[in-house]
Amino acid sequence: MSESEIQPAIDEIANALGTGASLDDLTGRLVAYSAQHGHADDARVRALLNREVPEDIRDWEACHGTGTAVEPIIIPGNPDLKMDPRICVPLIHRGVRTGLLYVIDRLAPGNPDRVTTTVHLIADQVELLATVLYEMASPHLDERHQRELEFFAACQGNADALDTVANWPPVRSASSLRLAVSIFSAGEDVTAFSETRAAQLRLASQQTVSRYPSVIAGSVQDSHSVVLLRPDSEANATLRLHQRLAAASGVTHPGTTSPERLYTGVAENISSTDQLPEGYRRAVIAAQTAAVEPESGTIATWDTIGPYRLIATRLRSDGTVSDLLATLVVADPNGDLVNTLEVFYDQGDNVKAVADTLHLHRTSLYYRINKIRDILGVDPLNGATRLELHLALKARRWARRPRI
Repeated sequence: MSESEIQPAIDEIANALGTGASLDDLTGRLVAYSAQHGHADDARVRALLNREVPEDIRDWEACHGTGTAVEPIIIPGNPDLKMDPRICVPLIHRGVRTGLLYVIDRLAPGNPDRVTTTVHLIADQVELLATVLYEMASPHLDERHQRELEFFAACQGNADALDTVANWPPVRSASSLRLAVSIFSAGEDVTAFSETRAAQLRLASQQTVSRYPSVIAGSVQDSHSVVLLRPDSEANATLRLHQRLAAASGVTHPGTTSPERLYTGVAENISSTDQLPEGYRRAVIAAQTAAVEPESGTIATWDTIGPYRLIATRLRSDGTVSDLLATLVVADPNGDLVNTLEVFYDQGDNVKAVADTLHLHRTSLYYRINKIRDILGVDPLNGATRLELHLALKARRWARRPRI
């Protein structure tokens, strides 16, 4: 395919729809446009004269989602800009957004199927344009795609891929490496993302990972992304990459009402590519731990996740691992006693810290501990009972981890 195929495709789209069409790259530069069919609004005329989308029009389009759209969307008209409604069709090839196709929306505003109808008529041309723009964007895109496949295969233990990655100059010259895995979660229901939102998150991750200077290699999967970082390339490189991923995807910080979160797990000090599979496994477990354990924060390292190292690698069941805990859960339908016990264990018996965390008076705290003792028939603060219950509480959290 070649650039010469763009203009005929745009003209075919315009003829099929009976309206003007234009193609922008992701910077707002006007790549191609059709002859006008019927009335041309002022916004279209300005774009054609300037060979790029004017800033005020681009801002209006962006506030309606063009920056992250992965499915066709309607851009409402704007009388102040003398702009008619448009349908914006994102062009995507191999998971990469390559441009935006705009067509004037001539169908009845109340027609709920107008976007579907429009896109169906031009599906072949949209696919062609996405492919051509992908091939024009960079001669290295195919090479980058292949490297991503090889890197992820190496993380999964493929021997040939491990040999290939070991010979990449940035990997060969590094004395030690850091592997990081990032997971998007929509709360306990890890399937809560719509297909559209999941595609947006994947695209945001690809664009961020591919442009981040500290990344030696990276791969974005449906459920997570994995990157190999130079430990000495930038202070707090993992934190900065985590922040950029969150910002690019629009994921909020803990404490906000949205359930969407980003969690990152890190395996450090990988001295050779032979350690990639084990480092990948550890980084995944650390990311899953961050997702279920508030004490970990949104970024967790393998060295700091404590009992989850044992739970994830030795516990082969997500079922109940403690009859004592099962008894307490049944007797505590609101979960107040279970939560109190876990906070008490986590705070190392610091009564003031536990009371402050739970917003309880100390008398109420002691009352809850005594009630737990009565339910269980044993002292939850002594020896082996404490160890069993604390580990079982963490295993209960682990059962709610995002799956990869």
